[in-house]
Amino acid sequence: MKNLHRISILYLIFPFLLFLFGWLRLSISIPIFLIIIFTLYQFLKQDFPLSTFRFSKTTAFCLLLTGSWLFLSGIGGYAFQNWDHHWRNAVFHDLINFDFPIYYSQPESGPIKMLVYYVGYWLPSAWIGKLFGWQIANLFLFLWSWLGIILITLQLSNFLKTSPIKITLLFILFSGLDSLGVLFFPQEYPTLFPPVTHLEIWSGNLQYSSFTTQLFWVFNQAMPAWLCIVLILESSGLPLDKQEQVPAHKIFIWSLCFFFAPLASIGLFPYVVIEIFKNTNIKSILKNINYSILASSIIISLLSYFYFSSNTAAQTRGLQIIPFKEFIFFFLLEGGILWLLLAPIKYRDPRWIITGILLIIIPFIQIGSGRDFVMRASIAPLFYLMILTGETIFSKQTKQKLLIPIYILLLIGALTPLYEINRSIYRTYEYYFILDEEQRLTTLPMPATEIQPAGRLEAEHPNRLVADEIVSLEFMQGELAENFIANVRQTLYYKYLAKR
Repeated sequence: MKNLHRISILYLIFPFLLFLFGWLRLSISIPIFLIIIFTLYQFLKQDFPLSTFRFSKTTAFCLLLTGSWLFLSGIGGYAFQNWDHHWRNAVFHDLINFDFPIYYSQPESGPIKMLVYYVGYWLPSAWIGKLFGWQIANLFLFLWSWLGIILITLQLSNFLKTSPIKITLLFILFSGLDSLGVLFFPQEYPTLFPPVTHLEIWSGNLQYSSFTTQLFWVFNQAMPAWLCIVLILESSGLPLDKQEQVPAHKIFIWSLCFFFAPLASIGLFPYVVIEIFKNTNIKSILKNINYSILASSIIISLLSYFYFSSNTAAQTRGLQIIPFKEFIFFFLLEGGILWLLLAPIKYRDPRWIITGILLIIIPFIQIGSGRDFVMRASIAPLFYLMILTGETIFSKQTKQKLLIPIYILLLIGALTPLYEINRSIYRTYEYYFILDEEQRLTTLPMPATEIQPAGRLEAEHPNRLVADEIVSLEFMQGELAENFIANVRQTLYYKYLAKR
């Protein structure tokens, strides 16, 4: 692993190439494949920051720490899975069991029902599943995810110039002050006791998720987004004589983020803009930009947009009104206090400015159903808030009077991911060591046609590790199913791009 940056690019582009041949007509996918391959060659031959690591006891412990974190997330089905895995497992099942693209019904007239979702992250594992079955597919998904986390943490370590263990601990434990929200605004659920509840829903439809929660609930969007952010940060480290290459690199990486996690890419876009213009001017950008990389970026973005926009039911947009008191407490507890604490040393940093603006305005925007936009669009600003915090606490120039309150906030915030981890440990231990063999439920239930919203999350799917009640989205009905299934008959994607 001599160059982590190049490996990361390949990690992200490979699922898109699988998508090309699975979801598009060959007359379209083959020429685009050739363009992408040429672009990839142009991209990889550039001089990237040399992100390397040497295997040591520290690295071994970091691998063990990230592997344990991933194990407890439920990815692979070896530990307790949270409620959202019902949907993620259903998507994974269908990617394995159906031909690409996934049509649930394709009559000569009437609705053509199709899976329209952010499927990119699963595609390498789904192909393994088609060849070797569900269990091997889950093992590969676990290993694929572990590789992703390793790429993220090692490059973060290089970027912040500190040990991988410190970065991994900051990454796992970084969170807002949800425990204070639960304490100041008590309700029936969540509560501080027992220490296994889902603290982050204390503010109703407003939620900024910790990175542990993102991994445990929406890994298919979170991990690619994290890796894209890291690559954008690292690409700024090119030598000064290579800075003209940076804009095309960042745009290309952002387009891949849009393919994996479109809502997260919205929150990332302002950072791409400021990173592009920070050290370059418009004339320099237009003169030196790599047009093959730019063309591939546009192709990836447009194809992703045409596919995702086929699901018109999930594209509701608008603004939501939030009482001022509710908003101000949410903002302050979910990152605002920490953001303000960083002001004395970061107020001139455009990343700090953009982070504050985004954390303020995101709660008022509604795209899709429920709180999805607030939770996903905030991935990037929360990640940058962690980066700004890491730069501060790992710097020898930071004064102790600033470090002390920051550490206090980090310790209080750590309760949120620790509750998530503790819930997984509690249910996993119960399954393996408390329940008798006959009490453990492992066989798939009958496919569900509708699933109720989660209640007390620590009591979900009792006596079972795997959240797999849906089995296949083919039979699902109701509002939540509309986030995954669309009638695509009249869409541009189906008429002109989709493989039949």
